Amino acid sequence: MVAESQTERLVLLPSMRFGRLYNELTDGKKVYLSTEGQFLCEHGELASNISYWCAMEKKKAKVDGLCPPPRGGHSNPSICTCQTTEGMNVTLAESITPPTRPSSLFEFLETSGTEIIKVKGRDARRVPHTKDAAFVSTVGQVTCRHGASRRSLIKKERSTTESKRLPKCGCSTVLPLLGPWKRRAATPGGTLPLKRMLEPEPPTKFYKEN
Repeated sequence: MVAESQTERLVLLPSMRFGRLYNELTDGKKVYLSTEGQFLCEHGELASNISYWCAMEKKKAKVDGLCPPPRGGHSNPSICTCQTTEGMNVTLAESITPPTRPSSLFEFLETSGTEIIKVKGRDARRVPHTKDAAFVSTVGQVTCRHGASRRSLIKKERSTTESKRLPKCGCSTVLPLLGPWKRRAATPGGTLPLKRMLEPEPPTKFYKEN
C-alpha cells in the first residue's frame, strides 16, 4: 500500500468512477479505492468485470474462433486492457476509510480546473477520458461542445433522412454514461445494472446546487 500522503487526492477514472490511489504494484500498475469501498484498476474497472471479460475473450478467440466484442459493450465501451486482477483481490483493512464522493461532478471538475465553455448559455466543464470532447453543465446535462446530447447524436447516426431537429455537428455518439450506478456490467446472463454495494451515501449529483 502506498504512503497515506499519496492517497489523499480523489481522481475521476476512465470508467467515470471516482477513486483514490491505494497501491502501486511492482510493474507500475495502480490500484484505486472507490468511494463505494471497492478496488478498481487504473482504468476504473472492478476485478469481477476484468475476470469476466478475460474469460469471454479467451472463449471467443480459442474456442469459437471469433473476435470478442468490445469490453463494456458498443454503447458504453471500456478502455480497460487489464489481463489480471493482481492487487485487487484483497480485503480492505477496517482502519482504512473509503474516500468521500464529491457532491457533484460539475463541482469536482470545477475544483480540478478542467476546461470551461458556454453550452446553450450555461457554464460547462470538460469531462476527461472521452473520445471526443464531452462537457457537463451546471444542471448535470452531458453534451458535446455544440450542445448535442448522447441521445440526439445517436438519433442522427441512425436517421436516414435529414431533420432540422437533429444535431448538425459530427461529434461522437460515445458520450459518457456517468455514475457507476448507470454503468452496466457484462454477466453470463446478459447485461444487468451494477449492484451498489457498500454505498451508505446518496448518489452523486451531476449538477451544481444553487
